Amino acid sequence: MITGESGRVDAANTTFAANARRWRGPVLIGALVLAAALVVAVLTAAPRIGDLSPEGAAPEGGMALAHLLEDQGVRIRAVDDLDPATAVPGRTVFVAFPERMSTRQRDALAASGADVVLVRPDERSLTALAPGVRPEPIELPEPTDPACGVPAAVRAGPVDLEGAAYGVDPGLAADRCYPTDGQVGAASLVSVREGDRTVTVVGDATPFTNDALDERGNAALALNLLGAHPDLLWYLPVPPPAEPGQERSTSELLPAGWIWGPLQLLVAGVAVALWRGRRLGPVVTEDLPVVVPAGETVRGRARLYRRAGARDRAAAALRGDAHRELAARLGVPRGGGVAAVVDAVAARTGRPVAEVGALLDGPEPPDDPALVRLAGDLDGLRRAVRDTAADGRPGSA
Repeated sequence: MITGESGRVDAANTTFAANARRWRGPVLIGALVLAAALVVAVLTAAPRIGDLSPEGAAPEGGMALAHLLEDQGVRIRAVDDLDPATAVPGRTVFVAFPERMSTRQRDALAASGADVVLVRPDERSLTALAPGVRPEPIELPEPTDPACGVPAAVRAGPVDLEGAAYGVDPGLAADRCYPTDGQVGAASLVSVREGDRTVTVVGDATPFTNDALDERGNAALALNLLGAHPDLLWYLPVPPPAEPGQERSTSELLPAGWIWGPLQLLVAGVAVALWRGRRLGPVVTEDLPVVVPAGETVRGRARLYRRAGARDRAAAALRGDAHRELAARLGVPRGGGVAAVVDAVAARTGRPVAEVGALLDGPEPPDDPALVRLAGDLDGLRRAVRDTAADGRPGSA
């Protein structure tokens, strides 16, 4: 019993190991794909920490610009939340990521009275801080001349502004610099004057970054826009929590077309399963041994003989069984025939040869009672042979 259980355990372990080896490759590939997708999602979800930061030394950082501004005597204060006490007229507020601002932060900045420089703002920021300016979905050309009267743009000349373009509603007093070719009135830099304050919309962050500050007129444009006042608030908004009524479900946060990713993985999994799965061949029939109790066989054959009235076959079967048993017990050769068995039985039991011959090789029983008597007489004859073999002398049953 222990050996059988051990064999089954070994077989199960072998099967598990084979399945593990078979699926190891597809599982590893799927895990790598999911890990890569997660890394890409995390890296592209939001700008990296340090992008346009005055302390960021990476190519996308703003450390070089901050040092140049400080060399010109500009006092820089980096903040991640807007304090109405610091955003006052006579200062410049440089907003690196306007889309991160909450409604409260946009309203506070709009009411501050300070000059504002917005880098590629979204529609909500434009509505709050530069009403009448709207984004234009057009393709920007190569750097061109400013073609406007804004002093900072005039001093800078051509710059790298290829991110976004903006249009202006009719009737709005605004200066449009670096105009585009495809849309009349659209420009990469728009300056709007509201009372004593100026709101400047810049369509690209490239001129402010470490990597591009020394190219074309990028440095001149950035220094003149941010160095117009002695004090500069370098505002890097922290994404606020969802405001009441603006919470979004998980499905709304997922990018469009995300459903195709799981579907592709499902199709790939089915393809791998069909490729690596076990293939079943045609059905094979096999003859299995059937064991039926002897008593059941005898009773079944007897019922068949009785229904068919086949007393001759029943008598022949009874006599044949008795003949084989007696021949084996008395040592009669197989080729000896019925007469040899009759003589041997008569000699062993002391019964007359004619009586024994009538039992082993007599006529067909005329009716069922005669068949029953024949069966009993044959059984008695076998017992007589067994008894004489046991005590070693002839007798009668």
